[in-house]
Amino acid sequence: MRGDAVRGLQQRLKVQGFLKGKVDGVFGPNTQAAVKAAQRKYQQQPNGIVDASLWMTLLR
Repeated sequence: MRGDAVRGLQQRLKVQGFLKGKVDGVFGPNTQAAVKAAQRKYQQQPNGIVDASLWMTLLR
């Protein structure tokens, strides 16, 4: 995936310290690793899939 939605996700992940790479709008390996790290921190299954629960947690 790629685009503005991914860019928004990456910005949230970066602000919260999960994304170490750049915000480029591409859901690649770095973004997936950041999603998994966030899922582990928030006690969700670390599957790399951004569901509504994770998204709402990141928006807080």
